[in-house]
Amino acid sequence: MWKRIATAVVLLGIVLGTLLGLRQIEVAFADLVGVLVCVLGVYEMYNALKQAGYSPVGLALFFSSATIYPATYFLGEKGIIASTLLAVMIAIVYFTFSKRLELKDLFATIGVIIYPVLLFAPFFVLNHSQYGMLAIMLTLLVPILTDTMAYFVGITFKGPKLCPTISPKKTISGAIGGVLGGILGAMIVFVLFDYTHCMSVFNNVGMLSLTDSLVKSGIIYAVIGLVGGVICELGDLGASSIKRKAGIKDFGKIFPGHGGMMDRLDSILFMLPIVYVTVSLVTR
Repeated sequence: MWKRIATAVVLLGIVLGTLLGLRQIEVAFADLVGVLVCVLGVYEMYNALKQAGYSPVGLALFFSSATIYPATYFLGEKGIIASTLLAVMIAIVYFTFSKRLELKDLFATIGVIIYPVLLFAPFFVLNHSQYGMLAIMLTLLVPILTDTMAYFVGITFKGPKLCPTISPKKTISGAIGGVLGGILGAMIVFVLFDYTHCMSVFNNVGMLSLTDSLVKSGIIYAVIGLVGGVICELGDLGASSIKRKAGIKDFGKIFPGHGGMMDRLDSILFMLPIVYVTVSLVTR
């Protein structure tokens, strides 16, 4: 347990410290981190599917993970569509002329193009928006506090299992604690950005206030945290289901006590679209 906690604290400190420091300079390093995260995620999913008996089209997955950032950088949201469509086309063409691939391999490939690449792609758009810092903080804090609160509330109160066939250790009490953690994470962002404005010293932070009333603004953040908490837990369960059906315990071993990159991305991948939609509505 303590190894898991220590790893989480170190990772959070490194990520937030890096983002806060580099916002004063440029967002390029955050882009680089995003590319590495995306590539590692694809690599782990590829290995997981191979272990499960699938044969994903490596060329299509390489193209998808290699082009998603430059395409998004130069074309924005259109780049996400272009990169995804071309990667799917490569997979279909390769499948068409391959004698060893089965239909399940084609759709396994398309699945990896979507999860994690397509779900992670909004990170690059958000990182370059005027709401860059706020969006990243929401994307990180809501999933992290959801996971943390779910873990501690679950081991403290225990009780009935949530989904024993998917994740035997998860409890209903932990799920409730996780949702409360998501709300807490969003409210921390609210205090840092909208209430105290202490983050205004950094570049490219933006404010999410949709109203002149701090109370109404706080409610908006709470709703984001509530929805985010539920969505993050669904993302966690989804990843657990994939691992269980692939016959693996973790996607990788790069984080002590936490597994691989996809074991850390499971909730974040589901939170990113929520933040992206929220920011899109604000800036519409």
